[in-house]
Amino acid sequence: MKKIFIFLVIFFKSTIGNSENNIVFIDVQFIIDNSKLGKFYSDQLKIIKEKRDFDLNAEAIIIKKKETELNNQKNIIKKEELNNKIKELNKLVKNFRNNKLLINQEIQKEKKNYSDKILSILNPILTSYADQNNIKLVLEKKNILVGFKTLDITNEILTLLNEKTNKEKLVNEN
Repeated sequence: MKKIFIFLVIFFKSTIGNSENNIVFIDVQFIIDNSKLGKFYSDQLKIIKEKRDFDLNAEAIIIKKKETELNNQKNIIKKEELNNKIKELNKLVKNFRNNKLLINQEIQKEKKNYSDKILSILNPILTSYADQNNIKLVLEKKNILVGFKTLDITNEILTLLNEKTNKEKLVNEN
């Protein structure tokens, strides 16, 4: 009986000793959106998007103008000529839609590219932080239903990323 009791005491003591808090979580999207590098890339995307939107708006104005001309002339011109102009207008509209789709795809591709760049910088920081603080598991915040706020290391990692960004002048390079 003594042996069983001693075994149970040792077993429970080792389990309690190993149940340290070695699990934390992080909000990666928050870091991407709010880091200095993330804000820099976001500004770059806005500039690209504004330029593309300006080009699309110019194209849309041309289409509207041609549509108005066509509506004003539809009772005056011959049916064949009207059909040709309608086909031409439909081609312009189709090209406009294709251009808009291509621009949206380009912006999404750039956004993914920027996110990948940030994650490639963030990964070593996170790994180093986990090693230094004896963390065994880091979970993504979006996969956590409930957790203590003390387990959230997002702000600490954000600070480390911003420090590395400043130190290596990553924002000024681009």
